[in-house]
Amino acid sequence: MTTGNDERNDGTAPERDDTEETRFLDHGPSGDQGSTEYVEPHERTDCASGNRYLIGETLGEGGMAVVYQATDIELQRLVAVKRLRTEYAVQKEIRQRFFAEAEILAGLDHPGTTPVFGAGQLPDGDPFFAMKKVHGRTLRDLMDERIPEDLLDRGNRAHFIEIFIRACQAVAAAHNQGVIHRDLKPANIMVDDLGVVYVMDWGLAKKLVEDEDGNQSDSQRTRLGAVMGTPAYMSPEQASGHGAESDRQTDVFSLGVMLYEILTGVNPFKGTTAVESMKGVMYHEPDSPRKRNPRIDRTISAITMKALDKDPFRRYRSAHELAEDVRRYREYLPVSAVEPTRFERLAHWSRRRPRLAAVLATLVVVLIVGVFATAFQASVENARVARGYAVLDDIENRLAEIRPEIDGLLERLDYTETGPERQVIEHRLAELEAEHEMAEQERMAIGLAITGFTILSPEQRARGVVRDAIWQDIREHIAVGDLYRARAEINFALRYSEESSLFGFSEENFEALKEKLAEVENEIEDGERATAAAAGTTEGGA
Repeated sequence: MTTGNDERNDGTAPERDDTEETRFLDHGPSGDQGSTEYVEPHERTDCASGNRYLIGETLGEGGMAVVYQATDIELQRLVAVKRLRTEYAVQKEIRQRFFAEAEILAGLDHPGTTPVFGAGQLPDGDPFFAMKKVHGRTLRDLMDERIPEDLLDRGNRAHFIEIFIRACQAVAAAHNQGVIHRDLKPANIMVDDLGVVYVMDWGLAKKLVEDEDGNQSDSQRTRLGAVMGTPAYMSPEQASGHGAESDRQTDVFSLGVMLYEILTGVNPFKGTTAVESMKGVMYHEPDSPRKRNPRIDRTISAITMKALDKDPFRRYRSAHELAEDVRRYREYLPVSAVEPTRFERLAHWSRRRPRLAAVLATLVVVLIVGVFATAFQASVENARVARGYAVLDDIENRLAEIRPEIDGLLERLDYTETGPERQVIEHRLAELEAEHEMAEQERMAIGLAITGFTILSPEQRARGVVRDAIWQDIREHIAVGDLYRARAEINFALRYSEESSLFGFSEENFEALKEKLAEVENEIEDGERATAAAAGTTEGGA
């Protein structure tokens, strides 16, 4: 677990890198001014919370704090205790920022943040706060393990993008509470053993305070000229010393750097020194991810570049907007970062509705082949019809298996009393009925496709499938009292029977349809008259 600046909960201390270290430049270790009225947690209560935790082995060390594994004596559980180093414990501003981190983290209510269990002063006087101990690995570790081939693999990218979305959602929850992280980087994203994603190390976080006019300001009053964050991941406004002006877009930029690194394997601004990295953040315009990795989709590349815009007003307004665009990209929906081309719209629509797209594609192929079927119609028809009938056979075999099982479950339902067993039967029955309905629909679609393909010499079996489906729909509509749908279905069948006899209705069928139409229309008229009469009676009584 990463807690504090570059601290991890895996028991190892990360290698120091000037371009990746969290830094406070120009104004000492703290970039914020403390409030003279601040009261530390242990001074607000008589509870000696520092005696509650039995300190154990070191989990990680940072510049100003050390994280230990500890035992919560009261609840007998393992926790992580972050302890401010003794040399910094005497500095009021640093103590205040240390406890501010604990209070901000404790106020965040999201599965992607670690809950804080307590804060105060240890028996030796050093400030501390205790939090959940997370077993896992950082996003930095996971990305470092990738090989070049992984960057070209769609599935591997999808896995890391999912981690990124969950991290964005945790940051978005903080943004909704007016909290800005200001030090987002792969080393501060933890993935635990169950796949839960945590955003760690809120030591540089600040809370925006809303005034009476709805304007937000920095509750910690960040000093002008203070540079806070990790050089290769900080925003241009951070790097230029305008931390007081930083808003949610500051975190968006850092998230954009992380997304760029997920897609390409490189940090677009990392230099050999911290100053070089900050200059890159402020002045360097990186190549698009798609230019570095041609396997990357144009849409996710545009999303990344929007998050990395130097102008905060052209970036996403919050982590929620960024996460939403990435989610929409993953679900093949339009995004705000780029206008999709017609081909992309068609491709995305097909991916969202693969079954319908497959049916339509089949029909398009059928129509195209039909145009050029004059010379070789027989051979093509035989091949296509054979495939269609093979699918029909599979569907009918499945229907033959489902029907007896449905009938048996219905019989069991009649003599099964209310309880767990009845619920199991009802759930299985609903599942089978849904599968039966979808199979029937697919059966009719295949029958229509075969009928349309063999329009010059219609196949009797396919037309029979369609006729049976039409009759079945009519009977079902009448059985549930949906007379208007039944009338529409009958008119549909009659129209095609009169014009082309496409479905092969015989004269006897045709007459039966007309009789059924007359019956349905009579019932509709009776119902409408009864409704009108009831309405008249109501008005008279009034």
